[in-house]
Amino acid sequence: MPSGYFGNEVEILERNVNGRNVRVKWNWGDFKSTEGFPVEDNLINWVIGQDQALKECFLCLDEWVHKLKWLEKTEWYESWSNPNKPKPSAKTTISPGPYLLLLGDPGTGKSLIGKALAEKLTQIYKENGIKLFDVLCWKNPALPSQPKISIHKAGEGKKILQREQFKELKRKFITKVGLRALQIFMILTGLFLISLGFYFMYQTWQTWNANPMFLGEPLQDYYNNNFLDYLIGKFVSMVPLTFIPGGSLIFFGVFIWWFSRLGGLGGLKGIAGAQQTDVPKVIVDNSSGHAPFMDATGRRSAQLFGSIAWDPYQTGGLGTPEHQRVAAGDVHRASLGILYIDEIKNLDPEEAVTLLTVLEDGQLPITLRGRWHGGGTAAMAVSTEPVPAITFLVGAGNFDSINQIHPALMDRIYGYGKVVRMNNDMPNTVENKRKYLQFIAQEVKRFNLIPFSREACQEIVEEGRRRSNKKDALTTKFRPLISIIKTAATLAMNEGCKVVEKRHVREAIEHHCKTIQRQILEHGISERGKLLEIEPKGVKVGQIYGLAVVKDPYSGEMTGSVLCVKAHMIRKSELPRNYPIKGYYKVTGVAKGQSFISDSIAKVRSVILQKYGVDIAQDYLTHIDFAQSYGVDGPSAGVTMAILLCSLIEGKPIKQDVAVTGEINLGVGDFIQITAIGGVYEKIKAAEAWGFKKVVVPKKNYEHSIDVKDYRIEVVPAATLDDYLKECLVEKPTLRIPVQTYKRRKPKLFEP
Repeated sequence: MPSGYFGNEVEILERNVNGRNVRVKWNWGDFKSTEGFPVEDNLINWVIGQDQALKECFLCLDEWVHKLKWLEKTEWYESWSNPNKPKPSAKTTISPGPYLLLLGDPGTGKSLIGKALAEKLTQIYKENGIKLFDVLCWKNPALPSQPKISIHKAGEGKKILQREQFKELKRKFITKVGLRALQIFMILTGLFLISLGFYFMYQTWQTWNANPMFLGEPLQDYYNNNFLDYLIGKFVSMVPLTFIPGGSLIFFGVFIWWFSRLGGLGGLKGIAGAQQTDVPKVIVDNSSGHAPFMDATGRRSAQLFGSIAWDPYQTGGLGTPEHQRVAAGDVHRASLGILYIDEIKNLDPEEAVTLLTVLEDGQLPITLRGRWHGGGTAAMAVSTEPVPAITFLVGAGNFDSINQIHPALMDRIYGYGKVVRMNNDMPNTVENKRKYLQFIAQEVKRFNLIPFSREACQEIVEEGRRRSNKKDALTTKFRPLISIIKTAATLAMNEGCKVVEKRHVREAIEHHCKTIQRQILEHGISERGKLLEIEPKGVKVGQIYGLAVVKDPYSGEMTGSVLCVKAHMIRKSELPRNYPIKGYYKVTGVAKGQSFISDSIAKVRSVILQKYGVDIAQDYLTHIDFAQSYGVDGPSAGVTMAILLCSLIEGKPIKQDVAVTGEINLGVGDFIQITAIGGVYEKIKAAEAWGFKKVVVPKKNYEHSIDVKDYRIEVVPAATLDDYLKECLVEKPTLRIPVQTYKRRKPKLFEP
């Protein structure tokens, strides 16, 4: 490749790397590898080849910022800052839109644009003073099934939560200390009373031993020296005053200690350990200061629009308060940010309608959602106040999504937003080749790979050109190229190389980075090829090799195939007069009931009639057979059949080392045009693999997408049928029709 493949000038590259501006002098003419190439941190600069899409996106961003500036002036958030204030109707405050729908093939950078827009929004918000906010969910003392909502400046939510938690801890501490003091007081008082009882019993023993006078006689004589009777009498009088109240106090003191240890009053817990608390819950946290980006691809209703948890094993126990079981959805967490939904056509109708509500109102209450709706649970009755959901919707999908998206949702996108087509390729210019180098450097940094040599970078650019199917374009489907970059780098690192070389890239492309559909197709063609009678050498009359593609119906992957086509013609006038068969024109080995091949068969008849003035269906018995083929279809078989018949009519052999492809068309005058067809690269590669020396292709294909350095086989352009005949036929004619004369011995079937 030329040394100026990426240009020859020296450029000063300015990049924002790790938060600081970096200036690097880069010589495009003689750099050796990607080492030292500065990679921008800003994701918007990672988007390559989608300039028009980015212009539309930036226009939507300008509209979005204008909307938020107006909302800031109205101070819409004031009525939301206090959970006890009534919430306003969103339709009178928040206008819908704008929205984006990015349509394009996979790998063209739709999700990257979504992330880049969120990053761009963060910068715009700082420049324009637009504030993000946190959302808190509060307990509603009057109606617990309707938790209250409040919003606060970003970062304030955690502070309010910490403040409320401190209040809760303070209350718990006071309660716990009071309970502990009461417990100690009761136990000490109980012990004191019991001790007092034992002291009275001791005094009774002392009195008994002193034997004082009692009712005019000694105490012991009065009780007949029975101390037990005397003690019982005293004990009965002391129990109500000492032992019973003292024991009761100790019992209740121990009970309070035991109950607090189990998580009762001391921990303020409810059934099964559920936390009974008035502390709010932060359901949306924007304390990072970055505009939120929520990838809601494949999310179901509960994750997308929020839900109320109801399973006691997931919420902290039975009796967990309603406001602690509220979980915000992606539409709420993406408020004032990007809500990205890839394959938006897969939204269920119910989800699409709910999303319409979000887009129209800019708010959505959180209630129980889900396929089974939690069964017969009280959580079904819980619904919060409206929660802000002012989202910038960025939807994405393939081109087949247009007719599969919910009509009402598509109408909103058309009315309030923009539908943007993603490019599949970009011009093959020096500037875009440099962007490819930037792309390689980005992936090297992202996956921590070793640098790529200049030649390896050029090979990846060439692969991008080949995948675009155009000579002057480069593909923008970068995801498959990422696999090639990673695989090539791994191969180089396994060899201990310091840089990735061109041979590593070629090995990755040819052996390691094929889709499963291509692997299956190539395996099938390889196995079938062992049985095919294909010999690309010599010359023959009545046989030619055409080129076709085998296509996977689901992925669109293609691989080339070589077809051996044979023909047999007998002039009807050479038959015996009593021969009862009329002229006919049959083609076998083709798909039945397919319009493309049927049209080609009909056009071949007309072309031969125009060129030679004979009707192959009336003047001849003509049979064309696609030998060992199964259901051949497509317009590219037309020129193959036409050349074969021309060979038979003119009596000129066909070069067997030449393969052909192209669509035949009705001529005007003596000019019979051959027009472009698809899958040219795969067809040429198939001919190359089988050992053909030359391939003849339509001139338009050659000019549009053929680069001869991609092939080891000679590729020749041809615009007309005569051009094809010059390349395929041997000039010396042998014998004109009848190529095979009728044998005079008639079959018994036609004997009178």
